[in-house]
This record gives sequence, structure tokens and C-alpha cells, in this order.
Amino acid sequence: MTQPDFEQMSDKELLAYVRTHPQDTAAFHKYMDRLSARPGVLCTTDEEFEAELLKRIGRA
Repeated sequence: MTQPDFEQMSDKELLAYVRTHPQDTAAFHKYMDRLSARPGVLCTTDEEFEAELLKRIGRA
């Protein structure tokens, strides 16, 4: 099996891949690297990010 090109995947696509391939540690690490590279983000998942965003704009 050939390794998917994680660089060509969007964050959403990579997250979906990680969820459906939990044994793929390279994909997991790539996704975590992307999350940690987001400026000023205190969240570690897209769900936490969305909740924080809604809280900050007063909708939660």
C-alpha cells in the first residue's frame, strides 16, 4: 500500500483520514503538527476550536 500525500490533504481531509486509520501514526503526527502550528490556538481538536470560537463570539 502506498502512503497518502498528507501535504496535499486539507486539515479536514487529514482529520478524516486519521479517524479512519487510527493505526497510521505518521498521519496522526502530521495532523498534530498542523494543530500545534496554528497561531494562538489553545485547543487540540477541531471540536474544541469550534467551541472556543463560538464562546468568543458569544454564541455558546
